[in-house]
Amino acid sequence: MYAVITGVSSGLGAAMVNFFAAQGVQVIGVSRSKPAEDVQKNLLAWISGDITKADDRARIVAETEKLCNGSLDLLINNAGKGIYATWDEMDENDLREVFELDFFAMVALTKAFLPQLSAAKGTIVNIASAAGRLWVPCMGAYCAAKAAVSMFSNSLRVEVKRMGIRVLDVSPGQINTGFSSRSCGSRRPPDSPGAKGHSPAGLAKAVFRAWKKKKKRITYPGKLAFLIFLVRAVLPDLYDRISVKLWKL
Repeated sequence: MYAVITGVSSGLGAAMVNFFAAQGVQVIGVSRSKPAEDVQKNLLAWISGDITKADDRARIVAETEKLCNGSLDLLINNAGKGIYATWDEMDENDLREVFELDFFAMVALTKAFLPQLSAAKGTIVNIASAAGRLWVPCMGAYCAAKAAVSMFSNSLRVEVKRMGIRVLDVSPGQINTGFSSRSCGSRRPPDSPGAKGHSPAGLAKAVFRAWKKKKKRITYPGKLAFLIFLVRAVLPDLYDRISVKLWKL
């Protein structure tokens, strides 16, 4: 089986390369920066590219077609970045940069891979976020981008069923990937319960299992789904008051 994973230079992307390769999947990694040696050794091939650039996307798709003989079993759209800023202090260029990588480039790359995925009756896995289901002050742009990813996934699932393609929407909570250090914006996240996050390896395993079980969507960790429901349905005002104190708004 062949898989393409974007954003493999670090964090969750690197963890998924290592886990999926250990299960016998031949992984083609895509990233702007070169992955570490321990990740590279688990790759069938590494394709250097910026998925926000049309020429790079075309080259990535063409090189993958040669490697997997035009039949791709799995596309994992993982590349993305965050932003920490209130809406009024946010730089418009930062906002557009986040949406370009987290949403528009991902949609364009997915569309370009549809023929190869259709040939294999493959699966698209989109890494969204729990922040796309529960608003987070000072992360509004990221929340909006990831909400768009989930809506893309859930509408796409219906549309590509006729092609034999499945879609898995993944909503992780806080994962210990160094996400904050790579985010843009003028703020830094506050210390809060659970801020340390869960391991990337744990999420990689959960994504693999969900793919094999042909699930449509998962939240990780599983208990987070209930907490999101509780906050949205029962405790939104309390959540907002806590958020004001945490972010010093």
